[in-house]
Amino acid sequence: MANFRSRREIERLNKLAEGGEAAIYDYSLDSVLKLFHAKVNLSIKGKKIRFFITVQNRLPKNVIGPQEEATVSGNVVGYVMKKLVGAEDLHMLVKPKYLASMHLSNKDVLKIMTSFGLDLTKLHNMGIIVGDISDYNFQIIGLKNYFIDVDSYGVSGKFSPDAYTEMFTCPDSYKPDKTVEFSLENEYYNFAVLTFYILTRIHPFGGTYLPDKDMSTLERMRRRISVVGKYRKDIKIPKIIGSWKWMSPQLLDDFLQIFENGKKIDITPNLEDLLNNLEYCKVHDTWYYSKYNRCPLCDDKAQVKTAPKIVRVKPVPGAKGPQLVVVFSSSSNDCLYILSGNHYLNKNNQAVHIASGRKVSVPRGQKVDFSDDGKVAYVADTSEIKIYDANDKLMSTIERMPKTNYLVRDKVIYYVDKGDNFIKLEITARGNEPTYLGLCYKPLFEVSEDGRVFVASMYPKRMRVHTDSYDFDVDYTGWVNEYAIKYDKVTHHWLFVYQLSNGKFRTIVFSKDKIKYDDDVISYSAMPLGNIDFCNNTIYDPDDGKIVGTNILKGTAKEFPCSVVDEASKLEFTGRGFKIYNQDAIYKYE
Repeated sequence: MANFRSRREIERLNKLAEGGEAAIYDYSLDSVLKLFHAKVNLSIKGKKIRFFITVQNRLPKNVIGPQEEATVSGNVVGYVMKKLVGAEDLHMLVKPKYLASMHLSNKDVLKIMTSFGLDLTKLHNMGIIVGDISDYNFQIIGLKNYFIDVDSYGVSGKFSPDAYTEMFTCPDSYKPDKTVEFSLENEYYNFAVLTFYILTRIHPFGGTYLPDKDMSTLERMRRRISVVGKYRKDIKIPKIIGSWKWMSPQLLDDFLQIFENGKKIDITPNLEDLLNNLEYCKVHDTWYYSKYNRCPLCDDKAQVKTAPKIVRVKPVPGAKGPQLVVVFSSSSNDCLYILSGNHYLNKNNQAVHIASGRKVSVPRGQKVDFSDDGKVAYVADTSEIKIYDANDKLMSTIERMPKTNYLVRDKVIYYVDKGDNFIKLEITARGNEPTYLGLCYKPLFEVSEDGRVFVASMYPKRMRVHTDSYDFDVDYTGWVNEYAIKYDKVTHHWLFVYQLSNGKFRTIVFSKDKIKYDDDVISYSAMPLGNIDFCNNTIYDPDDGKIVGTNILKGTAKEFPCSVVDEASKLEFTGRGFKIYNQDAIYKYE
């Protein structure tokens, strides 16, 4: 038992993270301490902690539960648990760039989800209900899966779970008074939704339901209008999602029965069957169920559609309207993923600076950036950024708050240090020159081309927005998953868009004197959301074969056809037209 004389004694430890219910502190070399906030019902938490300590030897090894109580004057205030180093949220598996940089195939992702299913079954056999089955309540390190936030779990006949996520919760769980009644069988539904989302990168009730485009994800869940069954022809699926016919017919039928016919089925046996019967298709660089007579993506009778890969588009001489030209494409076919306007990831897992050709190996789980001229390279992991000169000599190492964002703007880098300070660091011939820009808390931030800063500190139920010219406090609920922050260099407004827990998007536009726009009626196709751009009060959103421009003040939208654009294209408005960043090419469309 970890005994302390006061909460202040614990709070003197190195704080690693903080959420709505608790804060996490360094405790020992291989463990951390979770300290609940004073407002939490410590009586119930204490009972849960003691229960999970008594059964810890029966839990799967990847369930990060309480190892011992943490007490102040004999009263439980938290618990000690295993430290996870380098863990990522399960949500990372729906990000194409992450999959490419980690070299994770659909087989690898299937293996992770199958492991989750097997371990979830073990917990269910013990009467344990996770409750919050979601992409942010599980973590991964490589191909290993981990269950976290165990103190929020429930136990049949003893405790009810403390949390849930609407987009992954069975509609049958809601009682007439809108509270949630958790059950083991409804959790089969929750896990099926999560698994389909992770394997396909689209929510089973995602896409656009054409007969009623305004129908929310939650309403479609209630009405059983999914992408897998009889409504499929009425739903527009983003082109980048591709086909899920690589799965076994048995697993696909499980999804259909769960999402549209109301059955509660454990999909884990058919996940195992699919994992144990996979064959590789060289044509599509993917794995498929080996009991098909051939790859479904190659079989015309399967009616699987794949978009043609556009490599180069030449402008038509004398044609009216915008012309499409290639700014960059990998002529040697070594480009795995374009990372920015000045570098890409090649198939040897090297970051390549486009202009100079400089190559820097990308260690597993790390990220590489370059200065504009390629003479400075930045290699970042979850807690450090190493800076190298043109001769690959280490110039310096920057420590930052673990798992926070950082931004490179040529030879200037913006990051959050371990004291929650927002720092601007200039790389000069004389050495590094840091500038302190202020304190922040769990920040989301962006920096414009001319160095203007936007920082949103994400406090529980309130975000504090700070820019060079003004500050705002904005209420919000839940947490921010997908988001985009963009600067309008014409109006000097800032755009902040994030996805709500019900699947809609909140769009906020800040000006110097007030919030110019705040609503959830605009929907976006961009995947990820950061691929949008913003100029002259118009939001530019990449869609299938077109760019949609929505003026938030006039309430008007226009479509600009462009053959090389899809939902994964990153847009950059140039004033006359666009730069378009695709996976393997950069285009100018003016």
